[in-house]
Amino acid sequence: MFNTALVREPAESMVSSHDSVLPITADRILVVDDEPNICRLLQRYLGRLGYEVQIAGSVPDALETLNTARFDLVLTDLRLPGPSGLDLLVEVRSRSPGTRTILMSAHADVYAAAAAIERGVDQLIVKPFELEDLRARVSDSLAKRHADRVAEAEREKLESRLRQRDTESKIWVLRAAHALAAAVEAKDEYTAGHATRVTGYAMTIAEAVGGIDPVRFRLAGDLHDVGKIGVPDNVLNKAGKLTEEEFVLIRKHPETGAHILQPLIDDPLVLGVVRWHHERWDGRGYPDKLSGEDIPLPARVLAVADTLDAMTSHRAYRRGVPWPDVVAEIRKCSGGQFDPRVVKAFDTMVTRLEAQYRDFARGFVSPPTLVA
Repeated sequence: MFNTALVREPAESMVSSHDSVLPITADRILVVDDEPNICRLLQRYLGRLGYEVQIAGSVPDALETLNTARFDLVLTDLRLPGPSGLDLLVEVRSRSPGTRTILMSAHADVYAAAAAIERGVDQLIVKPFELEDLRARVSDSLAKRHADRVAEAEREKLESRLRQRDTESKIWVLRAAHALAAAVEAKDEYTAGHATRVTGYAMTIAEAVGGIDPVRFRLAGDLHDVGKIGVPDNVLNKAGKLTEEEFVLIRKHPETGAHILQPLIDDPLVLGVVRWHHERWDGRGYPDKLSGEDIPLPARVLAVADTLDAMTSHRAYRRGVPWPDVVAEIRKCSGGQFDPRVVKAFDTMVTRLEAQYRDFARGFVSPPTLVA
C-alpha cells in the first residue's frame, strides 16, 4: 500500500507525446491495489497509452474479475488486505500461464524479490517509481506476451500440419492394408466377403459384451485374415482334407498377419485380434496357446464371429452348415473353444445375428452396428 505521492506522474506533454506515437492495442491489463487513488491513476495513465484497463482493490475482487475476462497482464501491489499480491500471481499463473505479471512493492527487501522471481513474476518494480519506468516495463512484458502468442500460433499451425500429414499417412496405410485383405479374399471364391461378414457379426456381439472400441474393432475385423496372403492358393482352395504340412501353413496366418501389419498399424487392439483370433478359451488354440482372459477380449469376440461365418459359409470341400446347427455348436463350445461370457452375449444377440445371416445369404450387406 502507498499513496499517490509514491508514483511520479510525468508532465502532461510527455503523456500526450506517447498518445501520438503508440498504437491503440487490444491488450488488457488488470491493476490490483487497495489504494483507490493509485488504481485510478494507473488506469488513467495506461488507458492513455492505448491499453484496456480494469481495476480491483483486493485478491478476491481480482479473482472475480479474472473469472469473467481475459487479461494479457496483471499489475498488482505486493501488500494487499488478506491474500498478498504474490498469492494472486500464483493463482494467475495457474489459471492462465500465458498472462504476464508485474509486482509492485514499496518494500524492496531481498525476500520479496526472491519470492517474486521464484513464483514466476515477470518484473518487480519498487515504489516509488516513475510512470515512464512503468510504461517501459509494461511494454516489455506485453512484448513477451505477443511473442508467446506468435510462437503458440506457429506451434499450433505446425501441429495441425503434422496431424494432417499423419492422417493422410494413416489413410494410405489403411488403404494398403485393406487392399491386402481384399487380395486374400480374391484368392478363394468361397471366402469372398468373409471379412465383411465376420466384422458384421463381431460388431453385433461386441455391442452386448461392451467395453470394446467400435472403430478400432471394425478395422481389426476387416483385417483379421490378412496373413492368408502368405498361404499358397492350392492350400487355401484345396477341396480335400489338408495334410499336416498344409495345416501348418494355414496355422501360420495369424502370426503372418500381425507381422505384416505391425510396421503399419501401431494399435494393440487390431494387432491382438489379428494374431489371437484363433486362440481358444481352453488354451488349445494357436499360435501362442493363450487361454482364458490372457486372450484379449476383442480377439475372443471375433473368434465366435469367425466361427459363425466359417460354419455357415460354403467351402470347396463342404456345404455351409444350417443356422440352427451352428448356433447349437457355438453354445456347445462355451467354456472350451469360446469364452462363456462371449457365448452369452452371442445368445443375447442371436435373433439379430440370424437376421444378418439371412441378409448375407441374400447378398445384402448392411453396415456393422456401432457399439455405443
